[in-house]
Amino acid sequence: MSASAPLRIAFVGCGDISGHYARSLKTRPDLVTIVGAFDLREEALAWFCREFDCTRYPDLEAVLADDKIDLVVNLTIQSAHHPVTRQCLEAGKHVHSEKPLALTRAEANEVVALADAQGLRLSCSTFTWMGEAQQTTWKAIREGMLGEVRVVFAEMNWNRIEFWHRFPIPFYAAGVGPLFDVGVYPLGVLTTLLGPVASVSGFGKIVLPERRTLDGEPFTVGAPDIMVGGLEFATGALGRLTCSFYVGQTKQQGIEFHGDAGTIHLESAHNFESPARFHPFGQHAEWTPVPYVKEPYPGVEWGRAIFDLAEALAAGRPHRCTGAQAAHVVDICCGIAESAETGGKVPVTSTFPPPEPMPWAR
Repeated sequence: MSASAPLRIAFVGCGDISGHYARSLKTRPDLVTIVGAFDLREEALAWFCREFDCTRYPDLEAVLADDKIDLVVNLTIQSAHHPVTRQCLEAGKHVHSEKPLALTRAEANEVVALADAQGLRLSCSTFTWMGEAQQTTWKAIREGMLGEVRVVFAEMNWNRIEFWHRFPIPFYAAGVGPLFDVGVYPLGVLTTLLGPVASVSGFGKIVLPERRTLDGEPFTVGAPDIMVGGLEFATGALGRLTCSFYVGQTKQQGIEFHGDAGTIHLESAHNFESPARFHPFGQHAEWTPVPYVKEPYPGVEWGRAIFDLAEALAAGRPHRCTGAQAAHVVDICCGIAESAETGGKVPVTSTFPPPEPMPWAR
């Protein structure tokens, strides 16, 4: 890849999310081009390559042997993220991985260290903090709208995966569950806006162990389907994270930032067009919209972190969605899960270089 040429991409994993990524990437041919894909499921691979007019690779080794590939987008199931990312990095490819980066601290740290040693870029999809709504909230906090932020509440109640996803079982596997799958979204926002977490506590359980897929296949849940985490940030701020694959869309959603001067409620940690509202302290105060710093993208622009990575490579600057921050989020999740098993507070010892705001939100 030259500084002016588009980043050449291969997809590994052609499940439901791959179409969202690919359609987004197709909007910026100046930055990226989809060369090919591989999936263990022949039907999914055939659909993707037909839909997006790209090369059909017979296996991962063929992807990695192709010197026309600069970046692998790792969209495999959660348990495969670490081994696939490691293999891609060992082959000299940059990687953007779906979340979580890994399921253990050791695995997350391994791929971060490997990318650094290889001089490669490692990106991860806890990227929704790059959205217009999230950047608007961050700018308001940086500029002092809330004063010092001391308390945050975050909710990620993601409904029952089997109600809408064709292949829900990996989401419920031991070591995954809502904490590692969707809890990472608000944790990405919170660690971006407030910095690293220093310690955590947690509790949770499996509240509905027996489920059925859309096809009626019974399966048993292997990880807690509701988790609550207590967060203590290095700044001293305290937070609570609730995430669930049992509770659906309720009024408990989004993130509340509570500071000395008032509160901002960001309706979603996920959607880029989520409303953000400010409520100052006072007996007769009212909620007022926080104006977007830029017209928001409707929903989620799935290619945003990859576009930033492509621009960063061309400009020789750091990219924003780093493996180090994703590893810190894994560290937080592991700590919450450990606390839920053993009780007590668990230290979070990792940290990460703080990302830069988007250029249009500085």
